[in-house]
Amino acid sequence: MQVPQDGEDLAGQPWYHGLLSRQKAEALLQQNGDFLVRASGSRGGNPVISCRWRGSALHFEVFRVALRPRPGRPTALFQLEDEQFPSIPALVHSYMTGRRPLSQATGAVVSRPVTWQGPLRRSFSEDTLMDGPARIEPLRARKWSNSQPADLAHMGRSREDPAGMGHRPPGSDQRSAGQHGSLIWPGAAHSSPWTPLEVGTAGETLALHLCRHQTLALAGALAVLGCSGPLEERAAALRGLVELALALRPGAAGDLPGLAAVMGALLMPQVSRLEHTWRQLRRSHTEAALAFEQELKPLMRALDEGAGPCDPGEVALPHVAPMVRLLEGEEVAGPLDESCERLLRTLHGARHMVRDAPKFRKVAAQRLRGFRPNPELREALTTGFVRRLLWGSRGAGAPRAERFEKFQRVLGVLSQRLEPDR
Repeated sequence: MQVPQDGEDLAGQPWYHGLLSRQKAEALLQQNGDFLVRASGSRGGNPVISCRWRGSALHFEVFRVALRPRPGRPTALFQLEDEQFPSIPALVHSYMTGRRPLSQATGAVVSRPVTWQGPLRRSFSEDTLMDGPARIEPLRARKWSNSQPADLAHMGRSREDPAGMGHRPPGSDQRSAGQHGSLIWPGAAHSSPWTPLEVGTAGETLALHLCRHQTLALAGALAVLGCSGPLEERAAALRGLVELALALRPGAAGDLPGLAAVMGALLMPQVSRLEHTWRQLRRSHTEAALAFEQELKPLMRALDEGAGPCDPGEVALPHVAPMVRLLEGEEVAGPLDESCERLLRTLHGARHMVRDAPKFRKVAAQRLRGFRPNPELREALTTGFVRRLLWGSRGAGAPRAERFEKFQRVLGVLSQRLEPDR
């Protein structure tokens, strides 16, 4: 599997609309901060970032600087003004997450991608799992599309093609691990896909919960390991996950399953080994780094050991992962006396969760009062959707252990490419 470093992965980005006229682009840009990337017919097909800022539609051509071919190096760099990036997705991600102006003259800032409307595409890892050639295998035709794990809660607004015709360019059906789009930010915590869990029988529900927890942790790790651009870009991805975890913690959203998934991504070995990236986080985003070390890690340790907060009100959704692991047959690690104590705390906490279930329902009803779900997003909040997002429609049917083992290897390769062992 190759991680693209230049413009080859552009066609798979949700905000890329292919060949699109200036007039049609402007019709899609409704509010300040809306943006899309298109191929300009008047500029020989060169990529242009179109955005709306302070009531006006603005257009910025992205310049491509060809480089002498060298092994392991990008074949081109892309820039708007001075700073150069190894790919257009890296450029877009940097300007969007950093809230930096596209040009000093206009001060235009992009924040909401206008996504292309079309069928959901297969994920980048289907070839890796199935060891076969790439094939076009859409899941279902629908009005919005986004195949990036880190993009689920920050997709932008869906819009019909005003002209009634698709303008997606050929070759847009294959995705890559290097495509990372925008991160999930704290503002999306109350309606993010890190929380919902569809239910069936008791056994099915527990299995889905454990699978969802593991899958979302992998998706969060990919949001960092898929950043093949500058070091600061990966540090910003870490900061985004830390800020999301802070927004999910007790006393805030109180979504402990979501918090556990985000922390699972941050604590994953392939992510925690990135010494340069974590050092950059401490240098550039000191407050987030301190919150992670001094607040989030101790909190997660206490929750995993059955000693963390679990009162309804302070917590909207309790941390059930330790109980689920026990029911799945996993052993409690550690010396015998400590493991027995943790086992008893976990069982004691499970009894309290059952006892307090009516209180959790009451708190949930209060928080959801007046909430109107978007039916088009309902499928996107299911475990099956997230599973297909990462493994593709065929790979999602493989045995769970095989899926996770192969994806762990994928993340290991990405981690080594970002920061090779010395």
